[in-house]
Amino acid sequence: MKTSKTFIYAVRSLLQHKLRAALSVLGIICGVMAVLSMLSIGEGAKQEALRQIEQLGTRNIFLKATSLTTGQSLKARERLSRGLGFHDVKLIQRGGLDVRDVASLKELTAPVIGTTKDITPQIVAASSNYAKIQKLPIAQGRFISDQDIARRNLVCVIGDNVAHSLGLQRITKSQVRIGNNLFRIVGILERQNFKSDKSSVVSVRNYNDMIFIPFGTENAVNRIPENKNRSESELSEVVIQVTSSDHVSQAALAIRRIMEVSHGGVEDYQVIIPQELLRQLKKTQRTFNIVLGSIACISLLVGGIGIMNIMLATVLERTREIGIRRAVGATRKNIITQFLVESVLLTVSGGIIGIVAGTGGVWLISTMAGWKTAITPLSLILPVVMSLLVGIFFGLYPAYVAARMDPITALRHE
Repeated sequence: MKTSKTFIYAVRSLLQHKLRAALSVLGIICGVMAVLSMLSIGEGAKQEALRQIEQLGTRNIFLKATSLTTGQSLKARERLSRGLGFHDVKLIQRGGLDVRDVASLKELTAPVIGTTKDITPQIVAASSNYAKIQKLPIAQGRFISDQDIARRNLVCVIGDNVAHSLGLQRITKSQVRIGNNLFRIVGILERQNFKSDKSSVVSVRNYNDMIFIPFGTENAVNRIPENKNRSESELSEVVIQVTSSDHVSQAALAIRRIMEVSHGGVEDYQVIIPQELLRQLKKTQRTFNIVLGSIACISLLVGGIGIMNIMLATVLERTREIGIRRAVGATRKNIITQFLVESVLLTVSGGIIGIVAGTGGVWLISTMAGWKTAITPLSLILPVVMSLLVGIFFGLYPAYVAARMDPITALRHE
């Protein structure tokens, strides 16, 4: 009964000064909203980056051709580096430890007749195992086969956006003109979830806008090189699949050594290891969360200081009341409990309101700014717990001041 009476008395005391209590709670509400928003934005960014990295495959290692400056091109010719090519694929297959499979890709540029203006298909020549390694599901038909490459069949596999742009419902007897030649469509990829973001931690291909043709048919396409130096490379990308994710680091060391020897130390290629990116991302995210949490906690501390100021003012206003309570038998512990409960009520109620308002704020940020956000149980529980601790920490001193008052002096206070 004593606990319930203390709680009821605290509520009544706060309701006697509604405006002052509301202004005190406002600081806590803003602080909780800041904490929730910061954590949700950070978690959303983390999930989006994880999705992009996992889409590349944690068992895969990527080699990508890079653009060279004039000086780098001269150095490459001096050291007889031919750029990224099929010779690298053969070397990796023969000498790469724990290598399960290797796929290759060559980017081409040519006009595609019949597509709408809102899409510019990316044309690539690909090996037959590329879809398997990258786990690209086929909605209709099939992917490029070894027979297509051997016979140089003018066939292609198109992405979902390309199919819709061409107005295709079925692939039966469908053709598309790429450059000066007609390519028979033998497959359509399933639609992939893709979100273009310039700030992404890694570049992910938009397979919805891509057209795959077999290696050997590049000459049938009127290519327009995007970069003179880059066109020297036979391949734009090589994907190496390792037998197990535990062997990725070991395989990467071997592949780096093979490439370094093959290219004479010329870095006309880039090595991308999604597993290492994933590990680095998690490390960076922890630091990011600490920074965001610290910034948001400052808002709560500011709100806590406001609570302390209000409680100290309340103690002075209720000095005579404190004297009367002490005169009729209230102990110092009772006085401390009374004011501490009032402080905690202010901060916890502000925390709950802040959670509700913060959830709406997170939704507004996601809608207006287009950022990916994610509200986790931690982002909901942590602000409430922090507001409770702020109430206790900043309420203790005013409660102690009230309890230390001399009863006789307090009764004489006007």
